[in-house]
Amino acid sequence: MKTIKIVSLALLVSVVSFIGCQKDEDAVNPNVEVSSAERPYNALMYKEMISMLEHYDKTRKPVLENALGFEDTRINHYSIETLENYIKYVKQLSKEKGIEFTGINFVSGAYPENASHGVPNYQNIMLMPTTTINGKNIAFDPVQSSSEEVVTMKEMFAYYGYNWVYDSKEDYDNRKSVNKRLEENYKRRSSTEDLESSGSNFGGIRPPYH
Repeated sequence: MKTIKIVSLALLVSVVSFIGCQKDEDAVNPNVEVSSAERPYNALMYKEMISMLEHYDKTRKPVLENALGFEDTRINHYSIETLENYIKYVKQLSKEKGIEFTGINFVSGAYPENASHGVPNYQNIMLMPTTTINGKNIAFDPVQSSSEEVVTMKEMFAYYGYNWVYDSKEDYDNRKSVNKRLEENYKRRSSTEDLESSGSNFGGIRPPYH
């Protein structure tokens, strides 16, 4: 009987020790990918941030308030999940069509009076994916592109009669030139079929405060 008790105790100690070792091993080697990151090259110091905020306050804020009659949006918020899902979506589309996805342009816009979402008359930010074309970072649309052809945002905007002039210095310098095709597309915009884009919005904006 004494021998049985000793053997049972030994087995109990072994089991407890085994479980303890397993917990320690799991803690040291979790079955989760762990990565480390160095401080990004573009991370700011506080004095840099404050100098830019103050310069905006002095040179932009008064002008906008005088023109609009209210303080325009200063903050655009997107949750981590929203951004991660958007990047994953664009990466997937670009990969399927063999197009290099190089980054995202954050482009200023403003909600119109008849906006279906957002707050009318307040500024917002739109996200547009970019790729490299002729050595330049160009906004493109992986939704409308194919493996044979990269369709740029400029081309899609022109289809609806809007002149996008920010892809090159040449476009910007000629931004006031009259383009008859653009004018015709603009006139028939209301009757032109609306198409899906890879642009994104629906961020939270402040101001206004409700």
